[in-house]
Amino acid sequence: MKNRWNTKTKRVGIIIVATLLLSYLFLMTGLFSYSSRDKLQPKNILTGDTLYCTILIDNKLNPGNPTLKFATDLIRQFSTNLHCMIEVSVEKSSIRNWEDLTDKLTDIIIFNSRTDSIPTAFKDYLCISKAIEKDYVCAVRYDEDLLIENINFWITHIQPSSEYKKLLAKLHKTENKRSYSLPMTRYTISAYDNLVKKYSATIGWDWRLLSALIYKESGFNNGVVSSMGAVGLMQVLQSVADAMGVEDIYDPEQNIRTGCKILGSVHKKYLASGMDEENALKFTLASYNAGEGRIQQCRKVAQAEGKNSMDWEEVASVIPLMAEGYDKNGVKVPPFRGSAQTLAYPKRVLEQYEIYKTTVEE
Repeated sequence: MKNRWNTKTKRVGIIIVATLLLSYLFLMTGLFSYSSRDKLQPKNILTGDTLYCTILIDNKLNPGNPTLKFATDLIRQFSTNLHCMIEVSVEKSSIRNWEDLTDKLTDIIIFNSRTDSIPTAFKDYLCISKAIEKDYVCAVRYDEDLLIENINFWITHIQPSSEYKKLLAKLHKTENKRSYSLPMTRYTISAYDNLVKKYSATIGWDWRLLSALIYKESGFNNGVVSSMGAVGLMQVLQSVADAMGVEDIYDPEQNIRTGCKILGSVHKKYLASGMDEENALKFTLASYNAGEGRIQQCRKVAQAEGKNSMDWEEVASVIPLMAEGYDKNGVKVPPFRGSAQTLAYPKRVLEQYEIYKTTVEE
């Protein structure tokens, strides 16, 4: 009996040790990526990071294409699973998008690898992920090892999941029901021109200027929802919409009307402070991107640095100082992680406006 007991005890002990070792190896290699509730638990968590993602539009992925909604839904899943914030923009494919990625103004580009490709000048600096769905991949900088590792890990483990299958089924169902096209002509910019003209007039803006802002915000895709909770054409925060008593921020008219109210209110404040029209417009655009409170902090830092807080270019020159926070000359502000995006935003909107002015009749 004693020998049998010792043998049995040894066997049980070996089984327990082997089980513990296997469990440890599975956890270390990421094989246990889902909990009982099917939630992703990646090896490396990008907790607290803010990433900037650009989805490139081409003939296959235009502002109305359901694949765009599918991509933004997946990005929201990614941000939730990896505990990070993701700001999404939709852009027509151009060299500048790739420059932004290499210059660290953007962290991720999603594009159709069959109809588009990384330009030769940038191939040595960028790498692509596994396919998200069909031909769509993510491009990131080579030096972002942690980011590409997390993206590939996440894609590998999300694709067999129930969430992914539901989104994919919804995508194919929508694709089979509708077809889309870009409605641009010499006299039109988007399907929302009538609404844009109606509400731009309430704030005294050229409708093509408002169209340029909407293009930069959503690419005229009313279904876009950012990881920050910004909704629709003008990317209005749900919390702001609630505070303003907006019933349905997903409704294009209510979304544009609300965005214009915000723009008009901020623009009036800057003009009332004595700013000239050009600077008031640039500060308004920057405020729409970063928030009025954040731009006020930028102006305080400019004053502390001996700059003119009424001049956008002078204020813009000190914004990089705020990237990691600022505490000098009696002025203390928290880190401004999205400073590069805010610096570029007024310029990009106004550049798009110039394009519309030369290609679309007033």
